[in-house]
Amino acid sequence: MYNKYMIKNRIESFAKYAGIATVSVEWLALLLYYLQRPEYFGGKYPISYFATLPQTRFIFSICYTLAGIFFWIFIRHHLHRYYRAPITLFTLSMVLFLALAIVPYDPANHLSSTIHSTLGYSSSIFFAVGMYLMAKNAHNKTVHRVTMLALLSSLLLLFAFTQAPKNSNLVFAFEAGSWLVWQLWIIWISFYSYKNSSIKK
Repeated sequence: MYNKYMIKNRIESFAKYAGIATVSVEWLALLLYYLQRPEYFGGKYPISYFATLPQTRFIFSICYTLAGIFFWIFIRHHLHRYYRAPITLFTLSMVLFLALAIVPYDPANHLSSTIHSTLGYSSSIFFAVGMYLMAKNAHNKTVHRVTMLALLSSLLLLFAFTQAPKNSNLVFAFEAGSWLVWQLWIIWISFYSYKNSSIKK
């Protein structure tokens, strides 16, 4: 029977890979969306639209719930040790992200649409501020520069997504592009922090 100490050790052992696990389940979600409903993929439909389709609603909830949990583990039990990541802000971001994944979404219902948008943008804002503070407090110049570059690139794409007409074929590209920048940053910081921690040992 596991005690609290053994469970904590298991979580901390997994934490160094949790960033990669985060990106993996997000890409798994995209793959499953494509396999289930390819006609809604890669055009004028935002990623959140897959939360409304019967064939992909469960995939949306499960994959993004796992992504939120994995990323919190990565920040709380790994990255914070090296780069003073603001845990409270990232935790708030992930709580909102989990709510986004779990709360039912109906784009035809104004209240549901407002709640969904508020959760999504609030999660993004807390995440962006967390990245900014992490970059600002990083003593490592490489971490500072790469994190700021990723932050600015992602925000520009997110802004383009909010400004694009709803029937634009670039809607999916802008939203997915914003996520992709964050995903590439997560992959990079995962390997960079692991490499540096190995060197220190």
